[in-house]
Amino acid sequence: MNKQQLVTLTAAGLALLPATRALAGDFDQAGRFVPDPTSVAFERGLNPISYFQEGSSEECLFPHFDLIADAADALEGSEYIKVDSFGSCLERIVLFGDDVLVPEAPPAPDQAASYTASLWMRHGSASARLVVRYAEEDVVIGVLAPTGRATSDGWVELASNPVPIDGARKPLVYVRFIDFAAEDGVDLDAIELVESGPFRDQPTCTGYADPVCGEDAVCISGRCKLGGPSVPPLPRDEIRSEMVASLKSKLHTFFGGQSTRQNNLPLALATVESLMEAQTGWQFWNGWATAIHQLGDWHTNINSAFQETEPGAGLNVCFIEGSADRSQTIAPKHPVFPDVMVSHTGTGSIAGLAAGDRLVAIDGLHPIEWARGLSGVNWSHHPPCDPQSYSDYVEDLGRSRGLISRYATNFTVVRCDQTSGQCNGELETIAVAELPPVSGQGVACDNRPSYHLGVNSPAEDHRVGFDFFEGRIDGTSEEEAIFGMLWDTLYGGGDPNGYVNGKIRNAVTRWKNEARGVILDHRAGNGGTLDAPQYMTELVRPTETWAVALMPIHKAAWDGPASASEGIALFNSFASSSPYVVGSEQYDAALPVALITHRDGSASDYLPQGMKGAPKTRIFGPGPTAGAFSTFIQFVYWGDVSFQFASGDTISKDGAALIGHGVIPDEIVEQKQSDLLAGKDSIHEAALAWVRQELKP
Repeated sequence: MNKQQLVTLTAAGLALLPATRALAGDFDQAGRFVPDPTSVAFERGLNPISYFQEGSSEECLFPHFDLIADAADALEGSEYIKVDSFGSCLERIVLFGDDVLVPEAPPAPDQAASYTASLWMRHGSASARLVVRYAEEDVVIGVLAPTGRATSDGWVELASNPVPIDGARKPLVYVRFIDFAAEDGVDLDAIELVESGPFRDQPTCTGYADPVCGEDAVCISGRCKLGGPSVPPLPRDEIRSEMVASLKSKLHTFFGGQSTRQNNLPLALATVESLMEAQTGWQFWNGWATAIHQLGDWHTNINSAFQETEPGAGLNVCFIEGSADRSQTIAPKHPVFPDVMVSHTGTGSIAGLAAGDRLVAIDGLHPIEWARGLSGVNWSHHPPCDPQSYSDYVEDLGRSRGLISRYATNFTVVRCDQTSGQCNGELETIAVAELPPVSGQGVACDNRPSYHLGVNSPAEDHRVGFDFFEGRIDGTSEEEAIFGMLWDTLYGGGDPNGYVNGKIRNAVTRWKNEARGVILDHRAGNGGTLDAPQYMTELVRPTETWAVALMPIHKAAWDGPASASEGIALFNSFASSSPYVVGSEQYDAALPVALITHRDGSASDYLPQGMKGAPKTRIFGPGPTAGAFSTFIQFVYWGDVSFQFASGDTISKDGAALIGHGVIPDEIVEQKQSDLLAGKDSIHEAALAWVRQELKP
């Protein structure tokens, strides 16, 4: 490729080169690529024997590449690398540092500075990262995205924002490359590392709003984390309006159902419009992440490298919402939000907390109010569709890498005594910086303070995963024949005999034959597909078309039915093509079935929706489910940015649009602090009491 022309990508191809960026190599008048003379690293030909390390980590599952020699179309020289199958990766193209498999790699420059990494690729798309790994396992990641420069024969330049590298700390610096799209492989050539500015330190800090981090960094786990390296560059001025218009169009055309479009979409669109004023790549992409979170939808999220590599303190504790009836004289109940208490803990880094202790505040705010305010900094922000549902926020507070350990400065608790059942009458504030790290995975949070299936219960770490746990309910007799099941996933996948659907169908058959009462504990409902809840409803009600699922969105920019009569007309129109059918003519009308809900969304919304009102069925829980009655559309962009947003709505037989309206339990039961201190599960106890009153003859 010695006589090529340089061309410019359009916004449709995500040309992200800012107006003032230090370029790496360039092309001479004859069309030959000339490396930047100031580059501190340039891989001429990318010799894979010297520089490519196969399969060195669990992430690099399919390492495979070839050296293409004597190539007339190489970008520089006569050789390039082909990563030659979909999903293949090159774990390390080592630029600097001590690596046992690449002994000839030079040490990093002694100075501390920021560097821009660039490479040229051809065919397909890929994830490319500059990784800076220090001896103490401190990692900085810089993602590479298109700059807008390309050649007439298909080579496309990728580059990073400036990435700080402190050479005095002797880091290992390498490029990691994964082919995402091309079945015939991706060509790779001319990696450069060019100094592009002063070193940016990542100092220690406290709380996500600590001003020491500056405008383009966030305090996470006690350390300022630069945003720029983890996101693509700022779109160039001449194409930014086109890109902002594209993002707005995606949301306006395809997002949501009736409630979320009416209540949340206008604010998100205004935030996207403000991206025109962004001055840095971080301001632009963090603004886009904020808009995604402002959509206020359970199915809607965004991912990037910014969410990775967050070392620091941990809090191996799980919380639950309810009524802190033993401590409200010490700390009054909030006028809007429920109280938050410790549900259960793991071991190590628990700040001396135990079940029944109360979490009063985080950085001076009610825990739920504080968590809801993180949408502009927490890229993993996960709101429900129903604004009256709080369980997603409460569940995310604890865990080994939860919101408190990542973003809080301190938190305030009331400690209580499980023996006496009383609280100590004092507010205690704990500094997050004083918490030690959590070893291993830590405890899982599933809104279940305890289990009730005896030896058939999950392990003490509360990791339910994709398993189903069944058995006789603790404390009941053989004569009562009360059975239970707990599980988190409803992903049936369309296979009636698959793992999930098979478990549900077989259990339904057994309960019809053997049980006098059933308790279904679905308090951490991760959703799935509609066939799984449909099979469960066959236990409790006759066959009926309960709703129609218009997913994705019924038509472009659809705001939902304007009236109940229009909704009923839609239901009738789609009842044969997009039905949510519940029940079976072989249902058991005499069998009492209690369903316990809490943090439930998507297919886990459809389950209680399809069971509500059925004969001898009662739903127990603290409040509405997530109200995520939709599907979602996914997008994958360059620079390891991906996002999805909800699209569609569900119309009930009475014409109501369901998205944003979680299923209200038949019996609203709050977890009591007094019960937690006594080792009791308030919601389970209420469900069991009802089942015992209604036992099948």
